[in-house]
Amino acid sequence: MQLYVNDEPVLSEHNTLSALLESYVSTEQRVAVAVNQQVVPRSLWSDCLLKDNDRIDIFESIAGG
Repeated sequence: MQLYVNDEPVLSEHNTLSALLESYVSTEQRVAVAVNQQVVPRSLWSDCLLKDNDRIDIFESIAGG
């Protein structure tokens, strides 16, 4: 299916958000993820089913002061 990850077109066979993110994010990284502009809590990543043309935005946490 065609997805957009951080506005980049991606062809993917992953049908869940957690499966897709394994390709993009290490388990230690602290990130926030939105699908179609809706934030998805980490606890729901494995339940979040992806559909053709979904837009996934991955935001990295940045420490600062």
